[in-house]
Amino acid sequence: MDDHEYAPGRRVLVRGTPERGVVLLWHGRGVDSSSWMGPLADRVAARGALALAPDWSSETPDGGRSDLLTSVRYAREQASGAGLDPDRVVVAGWSLGGTAATSLAVHSERLGVGLGGVVLIAPADGPGVLDGISGGPLPRTLPRGEGRCRIDVLYGQDDTSTPPDQVSGLELRLRAAGWTTSLQAVAADHGEIVGCRYDARREVYRPSEEARARAAADQVADVVAAAVSRPPAPSSAS
Repeated sequence: MDDHEYAPGRRVLVRGTPERGVVLLWHGRGVDSSSWMGPLADRVAARGALALAPDWSSETPDGGRSDLLTSVRYAREQASGAGLDPDRVVVAGWSLGGTAATSLAVHSERLGVGLGGVVLIAPADGPGVLDGISGGPLPRTLPRGEGRCRIDVLYGQDDTSTPPDQVSGLELRLRAAGWTTSLQAVAADHGEIVGCRYDARREVYRPSEEARARAAADQVADVVAAAVSRPPAPSSAS
């Protein structure tokens, strides 16, 4: 996987070409852990999209906001440079990265960012979970989602970090607010859902060659690829 900089001193892993579109992959809680998204980036690239997995840090004073929004600008620039609509970039976030991706979708109009779709992979949620975009928890009552991008949600059936009930509860809140959503179960734990295993001794995630992790990452990549190929949602009436 190639390394580039999306900002001075900030690394992004790049895989594939933008034949079908551009996907931004956000890792979860941690500091500069883009490698955790490597297995998924490989699979997204194999499905014809340009996969960008940036380093970002949830430990900075702004909770990662600057890194995350800068990576969005970078992804949009890559789309424009390839002759694609920057408002069709798909953002896929895992764990706390999924929380941030939810917030990006919710606040996209205020931020002036169009999105082709959002994929939430075992997103973290709850009153004590602060998203990197707003700096606060996701609102219990979400803004209306009619005419906005579709949000696809996946959860690991054996995930104890972001349990299925927590993830399905977020999807239900989105759907109740008028967002177009889907919800899929994946036979995976928190790491396997992105093709990784947890190394408890070093407290990091590493690529897994286990069949279950590989199958889980393939399932997630299929959902991401479908989001890239999906036509734009019709605008809501003003």
